[in-house]
Amino acid sequence: MHSFFKPWMFLSLGLLSTAGFAHYPYIAPLNYQTFNNYSAVVSGFYDNPFVSEIAIKNFKFHYHTPAGEKIEIADDAWAKTQTLSSFSLENKQDGTYRIRGVKQGSASRFALVDGQWKALIQAKRDEAKPLKANVVYQSDLKKNSKVKTVETQEIIETFISRRTVSDVSVKHVYEGFDVRFISHPNTLKVNQPIQLQVVDSAQGVKDVKASVLAQSYAFERTDRVYQTLQSDDKGHLNFVIKDQGQYLLTVDYQQPFTAKGDQLKRYKYTLAFNVVE
Repeated sequence: MHSFFKPWMFLSLGLLSTAGFAHYPYIAPLNYQTFNNYSAVVSGFYDNPFVSEIAIKNFKFHYHTPAGEKIEIADDAWAKTQTLSSFSLENKQDGTYRIRGVKQGSASRFALVDGQWKALIQAKRDEAKPLKANVVYQSDLKKNSKVKTVETQEIIETFISRRTVSDVSVKHVYEGFDVRFISHPNTLKVNQPIQLQVVDSAQGVKDVKASVLAQSYAFERTDRVYQTLQSDDKGHLNFVIKDQGQYLLTVDYQQPFTAKGDQLKRYKYTLAFNVVE
């Protein structure tokens, strides 16, 4: 699986070109636990975590109520400025709401060359420039070479609980890739174990790397990563957070090239959550 990563990174700089270089999407409420009938939810593209610089675009949103009902969020329900998008969630039912946005991204092709999967480039190669080790040009590709396509999907989500926490929306099962919540996302506390599970087609995925990013409060653009994680043999992410605050959990997972079929998926997932004392 790991052989795909470097060539993909070479190509992925343009994935968020509509949002600007080095900006990443998120969605989060102003309050994760509330007594109100309505909650403000914000979304955008950030460089520093939770500091939106560009309003969200090209995502389709929906939410699940505490009763499990799925409700689509219309595009015109979002109020947008240049830097931020906001939505007013009606949460009159007691319990936990799950809000999710999905964006279908671009597709890239990879070819198996000398036992290594390399990014496949359609453009004509400039013979005057040295050939990069992690790419191959279509014109240089041998006949009957194995080629696979990787399509990117971005997922952003968060949870809000009114008056009490509940499990129906939290335990909802999405097909394909998903993050399962063994620990309820609205009951996380400092210095207590947190456990999630990364799955693909209902099977835990091992050795998936994830990062926990802390909210930014100062001028820094570095040291955003609070903690790095890797899933165990059953896909579990086990960790503890020692500081109160809100965080982003990011997961970047591509189905391995050893998987059956020529159409693969890469998932870029972001969860906004908070941790209380």
